[in-house]
Amino acid sequence: MIERLYLYFELNKIIVLAVYAQVYFTLALVVLLQWRQESGLELARSVPYLSAFALAMALVIWGDIFIPFQEVYLPPSAVRILRAVQVGLLVVGFCSLLYFGIQLNWNTSWICRIPPVLALGGLIFAVATTVAGMDPAVQRMRAEQFGRLFVVYPGSFTAAWGLRGQAEKIEALGLPSYIVDWLRVAGFSFGAYAIFGGILIPLTPTGTTILESTLGIPVAIPRSVVVAVLAFAMLRALSIFRYELQRLIAEMGRAQALAADRQRIGRELHDGTIQAIYGAGLMLQHTLHLIREDPDKAEANIRAIMNSLNQTIADIRRYIYDLASGEGELEERLSQLTAEMRSQTGMTIDYRIEGKPPRLSETVQEHIFQIVREALTNAHKHSGGDHVTVLLRSDADALRIVVSDNGRGLPPGGPLRPGGQGVPNILSRAQLLGGRASIRSRTGGGTVVEVEIPYLNTSIWQPSPHPMSNNGDRQGASHETPAHPSG
Repeated sequence: MIERLYLYFELNKIIVLAVYAQVYFTLALVVLLQWRQESGLELARSVPYLSAFALAMALVIWGDIFIPFQEVYLPPSAVRILRAVQVGLLVVGFCSLLYFGIQLNWNTSWICRIPPVLALGGLIFAVATTVAGMDPAVQRMRAEQFGRLFVVYPGSFTAAWGLRGQAEKIEALGLPSYIVDWLRVAGFSFGAYAIFGGILIPLTPTGTTILESTLGIPVAIPRSVVVAVLAFAMLRALSIFRYELQRLIAEMGRAQALAADRQRIGRELHDGTIQAIYGAGLMLQHTLHLIREDPDKAEANIRAIMNSLNQTIADIRRYIYDLASGEGELEERLSQLTAEMRSQTGMTIDYRIEGKPPRLSETVQEHIFQIVREALTNAHKHSGGDHVTVLLRSDADALRIVVSDNGRGLPPGGPLRPGGQGVPNILSRAQLLGGRASIRSRTGGGTVVEVEIPYLNTSIWQPSPHPMSNNGDRQGASHETPAHPSG
C-alpha cells in the first residue's frame, strides 16, 4: 500500500508541486492585498513579512518544477547558480517567517536582529558551498535541515503565540468577533505548520521525509492543507484593516458633521441671539439719557428691554433643548445598527450621510430604523453578497434612505415571497410616513431598497424653531408603492 501511494504521488509529482506552490502564492497575495500600511494596529507592522515568507516559498517550489527542464539547455554552471539562488530564497523565506513571529510578540532591537543575522549566514552558506562545488541536492538538504529545525519551527510557534495575543487585544477593543475567531484559527494553523514545516525535515538529498518513508505521502500534501487553511483564515482575519478604515471614515464623517454644526450654531447665534442682545444694549444706552429728562419713557423702555431679554433667554433655552434632544439621534442609531450588523454577519457595510437630515419624532425614527434593519437582514440572508451600502440623504424635497448590496439581485418573481413579512413591512412603513418605497435589482448585480419621505407631510417631522438646511438635488426613481393616500 505504501509503495503504491509512493508511486502514485511520484507519477503526479508535478501536479503536487504546482498545488503546493499555488497555496503559498495565494497566501502571499491574500496577505499583501489585505494589508494597510496606514493602519494603527500592531498587526500591520508584521504582516508584510508573512507575505514575504509565502512568496519566497512559492518561488522555491516553482524552481523545483522549472529548473529540471532547464538542465537540458543550460550548462551545469548556470544550473548550479539557479540552485544556489533557490537556496538563497529558501533562507530568506525562513527568516521572514521568524521575523513575522518576533514582530508579533516583541519590538526590542536586539531580538529583531536575529533573523537578519541568520539570513546573512544562510546566504553566505549558499555562496560558499556553491563555490566549493557542493552537490546542489546536498546543499538544499543541509539548508532545509538547519533552517526548518532552528528557524521555521521557532518562527511558527512564535507566530502562533503572537496571533493568540493579537486576538486577545482585538477582542478587548470590541471589534467584530469573527475577526478574533479567524485570528485564532490562523494561530492554530501556524502550530500545525511548526510540525509539518519545522519538524519534518528532509532525510535524504532527494527530499524524502519520515512521513514519505513510512506512509508514502509526500510532506507537500499536509503542508499544502495547512497553508490553505492559513490563507483563508488570514483572508478573513485581515479584513480588520478594512473594518478599521470604515471606522476611520465614519469618524471623519462625524467630525465633518460636528464642524458643520459648529459653523451653523455660530452663524445662528451671531445672526439672532447676539443681535438681539446688542439691540438691547443700544436701547439701554439711549434710555440712560432719558432717566432724568423723561422718567416715564425711560421706564417704558426698560420694560421693553426686559421683555426682549426674556424672549432671548427663552429662545436660547429652546435652542439648547433642541440640540440636546433632537439632532443626530437617527444618524447615531443607524451608525450603531450598521456596526452591530458588521460584527454579527461579517459583511462589509458602508454607512454614509449626505446633507443634514431634519430632526425627527421618535415614531418616525423607529420606522426608518426598522426599515434599514430589515433591508440589512434581507441582504445578509438572501443576497449572497458581502458588501452593503447604507445611505441617509437629505435632499431639497425629501429624506431618502438607500440600502444597496452586491449580491445576486431579486428572484424572477420579484421581492415578495409567499409567507414573507420583511418586504411588506418595508412598504407599509414607508406608506405610514407618507412616502414611497422601491425594491429593485440594479445593473451589474445586487438589490437596491430605496425609501423616499417627502417634507410636504410636515406632520411627521419634529417641530424646530430654527430653519432646516438641506443639500442635494432630487433624483428620479421608480417606486413600487403608491403615494400615501389622501383624504
